[in-house]
Amino acid sequence: MSDPSRDPKPTEDHQAIFALNELIKATRSLATALNAATRDLHADLDLSVSERGLLITLRQAGDRTVPNLARRRDVSRQFIQSIVNALLARGLVTTRANPLHRRSRLVTLTPAGVTLIRDVMRREGAVLQGLAGGLTAAEIRRAAATVAQVNQQVAAKTTEG
Repeated sequence: MSDPSRDPKPTEDHQAIFALNELIKATRSLATALNAATRDLHADLDLSVSERGLLITLRQAGDRTVPNLARRRDVSRQFIQSIVNALLARGLVTTRANPLHRRSRLVTLTPAGVTLIRDVMRREGAVLQGLAGGLTAAEIRRAAATVAQVNQQVAAKTTEG
């Protein structure tokens, strides 16, 4: 049970509540639009949004176990395993022995996976350059920090039960 003295005080500022609702609606809309744009951008690669996300995680975080990937992406181990299986079949990842755990193998990018994810990141970087027009780095960081703060508060409330 959480300590009520540490919980942020509920706001009675109706403008803040309205603005938060607008932020949530905009974030949902942005997530939907980004998923569609990502799917379209990489349609010729026959790469799902979930596969793309897993390859990027491996590229940025290095070799990981399926349970670790599931925790990092806040999804089930079974879901990650199904993505890993698809990527294994395409030769984009492989597994290797894990020196820290006998049964939980490490998932690692193959050279083909590295080449593919570099192409994905290059394509996305070109799109992001166009999207950033008119916004300063400080504005983008402030927006990201606000969304992260709301996300943390939602996660805290969700884990409280």
